[in-house]
Parts: sequence; structure tokens; C-alpha cells
Amino acid sequence: MSYFTGTAAPLLAADAFVQGQGRFPISLAEYRGSWAVVAFAARHTDMLELARLEEAFGADGAVVLATTPDDWHEAASRYAGGPVRFPLLTEVEEERRITLVVDPGGVVRHVGLRRSARETLAALEAELLPRALAA
Repeated sequence: MSYFTGTAAPLLAADAFVQGQGRFPISLAEYRGSWAVVAFAARHTDMLELARLEEAFGADGAVVLATTPDDWHEAASRYAGGPVRFPLLTEVEEERRITLVVDPGGVVRHVGLRRSARETLAALEAELLPRALAA
């Protein structure tokens, strides 16, 4: 998959594992109308860092999603009972560790390559600031 700033976000749909809710199908399209942060090929440490900052992303009006090549059972056994509360889209094959910031209209506004969650949060806030000043 190729991702570029200013283009439509991918039509991502997969089974997801969500803490306390189990397994269910999910699509990025369901989050239209909200800012979304989507971490592809997130490693365990990436997931934990996103989990630590999930509240900050939420305060800025963004939902967090991550993809994993693990199947649903592997994701459930690895993350059940832990701090990761956002949806993990399972069996998504993406080799590049990238993070997208997607606006409420479904347009990619930032592509982070192997960036930390803090850098992604800063990118989200940089996108929100001009909109806040214009309001």
C-alpha cells in the first residue's frame, strides 16, 4: 500500500481485538467524522507507547487504531488484560512501520515513518492548531 499526504486514507477493514469486547469486524470508514491515528505494523513497544498517550490523542478528538500481522487469538493472548485499549486490527500485512493521521473527511494529513507516538501526537496537534485559530 502507498500512503501520501493529501490522499484518501486506505479502505482498511479487518477483524479487530478490543479489550473487554472481544473480536469484531471494524473498518477505518467507521471513524469518518473523527480524527484517526492509525499505526501500521506496530511493535509491542509501539502499542504500549500509544496506550500511554491514548488519552492525550482522545483529548485532541482523535481515535487510535493499530494493525498487527497476528491473528485474533495471538492478539488476544498478547494484549488481554494489559494497557492497550484501542482496537487492534488483526491479520493486516503491512511491512512498513508507518503511522497515519487521518482527518475527519478521510484524508491522510500526516505520514510518520517509524515515528514515536509523541511525534505523532505533535503532528496531530500541528494539524489542529490552524483549524482552532481559524475558528
